[in-house]
Amino acid sequence: MNFADTNWLEALYFESPEPEQQAREATAQRFMRRQGGQLAISHIVYLEARNVFSRTAKEPDPEEWRRFLADFNRLIYLDPMNWDFLRRDAFELFARYSHRAVLGTFDIAILASAKLSGATRLLSFDQALKALAVAEGMEIFPSLNSEGKQMLGRLKARAAG
Repeated sequence: MNFADTNWLEALYFESPEPEQQAREATAQRFMRRQGGQLAISHIVYLEARNVFSRTAKEPDPEEWRRFLADFNRLIYLDPMNWDFLRRDAFELFARYSHRAVLGTFDIAILASAKLSGATRLLSFDQALKALAVAEGMEIFPSLNSEGKQMLGRLKARAAG
């Protein structure tokens, strides 16, 4: 199952004039055409998406948010996350990695929620989050860039030491 990060959802629902974001949008659209299927998200991603969609659109109730909500139970599956399990698994990830690399609390919570949902692949443009996912044995898309590979190397090298 594919699990979508917030920046993946932003790339699916917005059209940006910025070249870097347009490249992300093209990547996400191409993946969805080829792979199809439902995208799992967690309540963590749902919360973050609400903030990001209004910030990106510069509107309180953007059309992109309404389209996103309309896709629930079709394209978007909201996992009924167990907060006690999420906290337990996030704490385990904090213990494994927080002393080794700078990782955001939301990133760790997103990864923990993805794993709890049963996802096998993380769809994200965040290199640190994807490196952490790979360190935890998850597939990712798109592949790590040089920044992500360096982070993965640090996570693996320090984990072995």
